[in-house]
Amino acid sequence: MLILNRTAGYVITAISGGLGNQMFQYAAGRRLALVNSAELLLYPGDRYRRGSYRAYRLDCFGIGGRLATEAEAGGLRRVSRTRRRLAKPFPCLAPREDREVVRETSHLFDPAILSLQGNVKLRGYWQCERYFADIADTIRADFRLRQALSARDREVLARIQSGPCAFIHVRRGDYVTHPVDKIKFGTCSPEYYRGAVALLRQQVGPELLFFVFSDDASWVREMRIGGEGAQIVDWNGDSPQRDLALMRECTHAVIANSSFSWWGAWLGDGRERMVIAPRVWFQGRPNDHDIVPERWLKLG
Repeated sequence: MLILNRTAGYVITAISGGLGNQMFQYAAGRRLALVNSAELLLYPGDRYRRGSYRAYRLDCFGIGGRLATEAEAGGLRRVSRTRRRLAKPFPCLAPREDREVVRETSHLFDPAILSLQGNVKLRGYWQCERYFADIADTIRADFRLRQALSARDREVLARIQSGPCAFIHVRRGDYVTHPVDKIKFGTCSPEYYRGAVALLRQQVGPELLFFVFSDDASWVREMRIGGEGAQIVDWNGDSPQRDLALMRECTHAVIANSSFSWWGAWLGDGRERMVIAPRVWFQGRPNDHDIVPERWLKLG
């Protein structure tokens, strides 16, 4: 049961990364603001950093809260590596510490976050449903689209709602091209997807329809992900929230090691749903086991 602390103040959460990461950051802040009867402010710092290839995207949803000003978000901006290096021989250049800022220290769930009170500023990814599980219905409602789907998406939605189906999400993109992300994340193999498809067909039946969402449709076609008859949805590259809206309506889910993929599964997880996730989320990092809920099946 959700217990309200009834304290005045604010919760500011730093928003960074892609849409999936932004949703985690929002959800953790939303829950903390709600239990403290505090104002929720969002600080999309990526918008203010030069050369960022990410964009603030949460305004596509009917979310709560407002954007924080630069003054309100003091202490949440990332400090450059150059300044941190200069701070060693020149302490006067060290970044000022903001005691209100709570920084994530690992990918493991930190229960202390749930009981924070007063004015709080959050910086982290908070990739665990336990940070907002007690307001799950609120979060799912917040992440409904503000705008209607396109005609093409509505046609797919009608097929999704016509019978048992599953979505498959294939994340490649920077996981393949970016040298750091390639080592950190890795990609799910064709064997992983084929095993998941076989398992779902065994559990649900051969009539199961598959809808494949990916940032690399050519690879999906080459590898025949989803098998014969799978529909590849590859036209929402500039509007990923539309893919999420379709993914949440599917009966079952096969996800990649991606926060965007995670949300596609979780948003539709309020009903009986079989979710298959990769066993390894981060390459070579054993402290990722709080990301995938225990009720989801891990393969690989």
